[in-house]
Amino acid sequence: MAKDAHFLGIDLGGTNIQAGIYKAEKKIDRKNLVVRDGTKTKAEGGSEAVLERIEKLCLKLIEKAGLKPGDIAGLGIGAPGAIDIDKGMVLRAPNLGWDDFPLCKKLGERLPFKVTVDNDVNVGAWGEYMAGAGRGHRDLMAIFVGTGVGAGLVIHGKLYHGVRFTAGEIGHTVVQGNGLLGRRTVEDLASRTSMVRRLVRLIESYHKSSVPKMVDGDLSKVRSKILAQAQQEGDALTLQIIADAADYIGIAIANAVTLMSLPCVVVGGGATEALGEDWMKQVREAFKKNVFPSELKDTKIVASELEDDAGVIGAALLAVERLG
Repeated sequence: MAKDAHFLGIDLGGTNIQAGIYKAEKKIDRKNLVVRDGTKTKAEGGSEAVLERIEKLCLKLIEKAGLKPGDIAGLGIGAPGAIDIDKGMVLRAPNLGWDDFPLCKKLGERLPFKVTVDNDVNVGAWGEYMAGAGRGHRDLMAIFVGTGVGAGLVIHGKLYHGVRFTAGEIGHTVVQGNGLLGRRTVEDLASRTSMVRRLVRLIESYHKSSVPKMVDGDLSKVRSKILAQAQQEGDALTLQIIADAADYIGIAIANAVTLMSLPCVVVGGGATEALGEDWMKQVREAFKKNVFPSELKDTKIVASELEDDAGVIGAALLAVERLG
């Protein structure tokens, strides 16, 4: 790899595409992300339209960084769903409408550099492992709480994918075995989506809350920022919902750590960023109540350092490893 080589990192989501150019240097650092930008995915326009938006964003970043396409040593991209990393294929991404989609091949036809792909949560975990809150640990899990709940695993310094490339689907693990359908899994009970849905349902059922005033009566506007505002203002209903979700995230982490004896878990995602340290304290408390054996209570449960940059940096650093 040439000295000071540049790599593109892309975090492809169902709603947004985030991208950046990372300068590969001996010292791995967040500061090596030299330029950053994003755009809407607009998946409803079809796969070719999404690819075109990715291409335009990449070329825009290259120009913004004062580089030429030939200066880019490779591109890493994180995409939602199960990924066959050997074939460079998105096996299934429902929120993009993709099945057996050859993403690396398609992007390689549009852009003049090699491409590697992995699951979007995996690249976020890799970013935290290499340049964020997970540095110094050979084994870790990174769990991201946002629209859904997902996790990535790094075992012995390598991303762990599992036999069907689906390792890390912690959001779909069952924590309420006898619960009603839609109220059984971690994602059902602890995602930002579930917190908002429950809050709105209870308000509409005449439970007292200051949230309607925050959104001028339009409960469709309730998002992570409103949850955080209600938390800061001490709204009792919101605090209860947040605490319940934190319990389930803590239990999910405790189950994973009990199973795998992990030394570190990084907690990120939009809900975690919005709810801050109070949320993290509740997650840690629930973890300590439920992990076994007691020696594992010393497992570090830490908030993401890279936050919204985790996927972009992780994707670029995967490109450094695989293509550099």
